[in-house]
Amino acid sequence: MFYTNVDENSSNDNISQNVSVKLYETEWRYLFNITNTNELRTTAIKAKLRTSRFRSLCWRLLLEILPPDSTKWLMAIEKYRSLYEQIKSTHDNDPHAQDSGPDDPLSQHEDSIWKQYFKDIELKKVIEQDVVRTSPGVEFFGTEKIRKIMIDILFCYSREHPDLCYRQGMHEILAPLLFVLHCDHQALLHVLEQSSSDVSDLIKKILDPAYLEADAYSLFNIIMEVMKDYYNINDFIVSAPKPTEHVKTTSSTSNSEVVQKLSKIRDTMLTKHDPELYGHLLDLDISFTTFGVRWLRLLFGGEFSSMDLLVLWDAIFATSPQDFALVNHIFVAMLVLIRIQLLKSDNTDCLKHLMRYPHVDVMTVIEYALHMFDPKMYKLPSIINSLKHDKSENIKSNVTDHQPERPSKLNTYLPRPTRNSADDLLELCRIKLLQYHSILNPVVPIQNKEARQALTGMLELCGMLNSRPGIIEMGKDVVRSTTTPIDTLLTPETPEGGPLLPPPASAITMKVFRKTENSSDSQIQGAPTKNPLKQMKRF
Repeated sequence: MFYTNVDENSSNDNISQNVSVKLYETEWRYLFNITNTNELRTTAIKAKLRTSRFRSLCWRLLLEILPPDSTKWLMAIEKYRSLYEQIKSTHDNDPHAQDSGPDDPLSQHEDSIWKQYFKDIELKKVIEQDVVRTSPGVEFFGTEKIRKIMIDILFCYSREHPDLCYRQGMHEILAPLLFVLHCDHQALLHVLEQSSSDVSDLIKKILDPAYLEADAYSLFNIIMEVMKDYYNINDFIVSAPKPTEHVKTTSSTSNSEVVQKLSKIRDTMLTKHDPELYGHLLDLDISFTTFGVRWLRLLFGGEFSSMDLLVLWDAIFATSPQDFALVNHIFVAMLVLIRIQLLKSDNTDCLKHLMRYPHVDVMTVIEYALHMFDPKMYKLPSIINSLKHDKSENIKSNVTDHQPERPSKLNTYLPRPTRNSADDLLELCRIKLLQYHSILNPVVPIQNKEARQALTGMLELCGMLNSRPGIIEMGKDVVRSTTTPIDTLLTPETPEGGPLLPPPASAITMKVFRKTENSSDSQIQGAPTKNPLKQMKRF
């Protein structure tokens, strides 16, 4: 048994702690006591990893970094950790800390330690310029520790792949991986605070925060192995410098792998699934490289919110881990879902929509992409037919009637709109209510109708507090889709009254909230320390 048995005669003060530990145990058992990863892939595609406390492990299973046999996980993880330490040690060439022999700082010899040392310094400076701009509104990525980890990982990857080296955008692939690992570490630490003796050494070793950097590198390396064509350097030509000029790089997209992929998406896939939209974009001479290179290189990281992006990656990793084939279909789905806006727009307005992608329901994107990927297995979302048969007036005529103020300059990396403090407060309230509900729900007897009614009311409040309704803006029309709830991993033991697993601390954007009983500390974290059942005496 992964955890020791919880004493049924324990005091009421420990009930909430025991329930939290048992919930953690239940998710572990359900997710990882399966011999076939197909079940896990189905769970990921349906967005049921949204509140998982083991998402980083799920990704390593889906990407086949870990074998299906759970008895071999720790051995495989330790192998990857040891490999990273070896890589890091190999490229730590500081001539100040070693005997450079006859070598000197002015040497231009290819084998010169000093020459490589100065190259490494310049490479790290280039990487740092991007790292410091990672999610500027998120405190987690602003810490010196995380920035150093990101620089070291990207530097080691660049040195291990000199043909590709470092390219702008790689840091945006690494950031979510660190975030997911950090969230799993925080979820484990939260359980350890409540009952450290009940957690086995295996999970402590697998989710050891001390190996955040090494574990993130193993994930990043595997993902980049599939995505390297998006960053292939053959889309740049280095022109020969004159004696008085610096080296310049000029774009030559004719031979680029990513441009070839974009051409395939436009000329083969979009023309098949939406010929009208294809013709409109062709007539307006919309270059897919203008927005598509960023979509692919960031794996849509600039087009969706943090939580929606992780759900999107769940589906990508689960469907086609060897080649990320679902990415092409997601690209087309994103275009079709804003087709009415695009069909009503001229060249400039089309680019504005594509460069700053509007909010859409991420599950609709995934469902339509899956349908295009395998029409026999996945049904077509009903909203797609509504979009393609829209007969609203002036859909393509009078395009010039509405001319909003045009930007003086198009910025390839336009910032995403950020959530304000009121949205964060509403989201926190909703998450905490869900957490309290999931703690109370398993222990409140069905016979206590008033208590069950109160629990139902908590879920209704959660729905009212949802600050991101499922709305897809489409010109003058607004199509409201059913808001996708925070799905919770379901197991055979799930009670009928509601979801079994509470949202982890990681569901709160990059923050860990804490309130210790009898403490003056004003921070808040996790489940309440007092027994929530004591508040039910009035029932």
